Amino acid sequence: MYFGYAIIGSLAEKLEKKFDRFKAIYTKAGFEYPFRVYLANMLLLTFISIPVTYIFFSIIHLTLLRIPLLLAFVAAIPITIAITLLIFGLLLYYPLYKRYSRRTKIDASLPFTIAYMASLASAGLGVERIIERSVFVEENKEISRELALLYKDFKVRGFDTATAIERAAERAPSTHLNVYFAGLKDTFVTSGDLKSYTLFTARRLIADKITSLRGIVNSLALIAEVYVTMMVAAPLIFIIMLTVMSLLGGEFLGLPPVLVIYILIMVVIPFSAIAILVVIDGILSKV
Repeated sequence: MYFGYAIIGSLAEKLEKKFDRFKAIYTKAGFEYPFRVYLANMLLLTFISIPVTYIFFSIIHLTLLRIPLLLAFVAAIPITIAITLLIFGLLLYYPLYKRYSRRTKIDASLPFTIAYMASLASAGLGVERIIERSVFVEENKEISRELALLYKDFKVRGFDTATAIERAAERAPSTHLNVYFAGLKDTFVTSGDLKSYTLFTARRLIADKITSLRGIVNSLALIAEVYVTMMVAAPLIFIIMLTVMSLLGGEFLGLPPVLVIYILIMVVIPFSAIAILVVIDGILSKV
């Protein structure tokens, strides 16, 4: 991971300040190595892709397409620019995707984590003890990581409790976790009534979780109806109609009905089923 930084680390350090917003996203994405290392690797891959893409497509134009030499070199330029921008965009997007993935996983289990913290606070434990106990019992890896970093700030890095919680709120990828840490800090600094605060937060998040689950159930019911209509009833109706058309010698959109049946069975139905599975997986990932 440090290969790119060893080559163009100085350039990455100069450009780091211009990527402040992206750096905040990168921090919440949960990468293990510093932002300047990722930036250096991103720039290096982008720079390398330019000559590689240009040479590759120039050869394609010359050998496969039989384009004249000068025209082949010119034609490779827009393709090289497009692919370079695509690679750079994907490398920029990856931390956004990872932050979203972590946020989804955290939000799915956060109500139960805070409910456990509420039970510890009801027993009279302080903030540091609550975080310590929660780290060892938490099964969600993303929440456990955030709590472990907070506990490390307490015990290893020497930050006071309020500062450590504030740092945890800044790097939390989940809005709910960010708000919880911010409220936890304010409660610790002012009243110190951790029991009331954690109980209130746990009840609110569980109520939100119930509402979210009801919405997911309604969405799945709608998808089930769409699936029965589009994947069961509609194909049968089309196959019967096309079979009758084939017997009568008709055509469908200028194509033989038998060919359309094959396309429907071999292409349309499988890819439609895959699309529905992707939608269901996206919905269930929030549970």
